[in-house]
Amino acid sequence: MKKTLRLIAIFTLTALIIFAAGEYIICGIFYSMEGQAFIEHQLLMFSAIMGDVFIALGLLLLLAFVNRRSDWFLDKWERKDIVIHLLYSTLLAFYFEAHALYTGRWGYSESMPLVKGTSIGLVPVLFLIILIPLIFYITEKIYKFRYDK
Repeated sequence: MKKTLRLIAIFTLTALIIFAAGEYIICGIFYSMEGQAFIEHQLLMFSAIMGDVFIALGLLLLLAFVNRRSDWFLDKWERKDIVIHLLYSTLLAFYFEAHALYTGRWGYSESMPLVKGTSIGLVPVLFLIILIPLIFYITEKIYKFRYDK
């Protein structure tokens, strides 16, 4: 149980840092935030970052359930882990982007490439597909450096 809590804590903190940096970088380039007050913008950013963190934690828990162990990612990923990650990340990115666009929560700037045949931005989809494995990788390295001696 102690190992599981350590892994979740490291994973969550790593996700928070990575997603905060990522959201602030891509937001200025690919999203249109015109007409938002500073506080409104910061609340939206906080909401997006926390949403990303909970999406990543959901995947961690889902794959821990599928693999029947919380430290599954300390070993090499299996094909099923990759497929689940890709489906989970893609579907959730599409859902949250479509919902946010529909409700007018945010819009895209001219520089946002779209997924072919949709109104969904390619960047937020790739954002989750790329950053979540990076978070697992960094969590693994931190855990092994700190606790696997």
